[in-house]
Amino acid sequence: MGTLYHQILLRLHERIESGEIGIGEKLPSEADLERDHGVSRTTARRALDELRRQGLVRREPGRGTFLVGPRLSSNLVRLYSFSDEIRRRGHEPGAQLVLRKEVRATEEVALRLELKPGEKVLLVRRLRLADEEPIFVGDSYLPIGRFPALKEADYGGVSLSRIFREAVGTEVDRARQWIGATAAPKDVAVLLELEEGAPVLEVKRVSCVFEESPVEYVEALFHPGRYQHYNELSPGPDGIG
Repeated sequence: MGTLYHQILLRLHERIESGEIGIGEKLPSEADLERDHGVSRTTARRALDELRRQGLVRREPGRGTFLVGPRLSSNLVRLYSFSDEIRRRGHEPGAQLVLRKEVRATEEVALRLELKPGEKVLLVRRLRLADEEPIFVGDSYLPIGRFPALKEADYGGVSLSRIFREAVGTEVDRARQWIGATAAPKDVAVLLELEEGAPVLEVKRVSCVFEESPVEYVEALFHPGRYQHYNELSPGPDGIG
């Protein structure tokens, strides 16, 4: 039969998978589980904590624990476009063009794109969607001096990969990526349906073509409850220290 903890966890999974508990609905509280299953409060809390670790629920202080939609995820060891990632997981990708304008490259943007500070770049802000739900806001900085065709491209569509292929004449063949966390500024929070200052996943990526020639530097802020990055790791030659 397994431990009491695993029995409670299995029962909660069954109720979720059957639709008895729907997305956005409240799960039994620790006190409910303690009473209904005759377990300790610690055991009940452990089962709910495991659901939260799996990304299936969120806890709202003073209100309870609620079922959330499954998180979309990406594999850090392969280079996929966001649209490809979404389609591979059975969802429909979408994009909304929020902003498009020429700006002067800041020191960081210039460094990432291998330009001089102050050079003109095209800033394209897009809201990316999966099944019409906001997933992330991406600010793409494009070196229009190096690739003039990017200046006139149509950024209202779904895939930037297609734009690069058509405007530059080649596929993105490598990228460098940095992952961290930050607080959502007001304009991004509105787009992601979050409170201003909510924690968000921050991903910065430089995409390259033609053997290390940067074609895009993007700063993306992801909804923390709808997306996650994962990786599969193996021990190095010296094992795990």
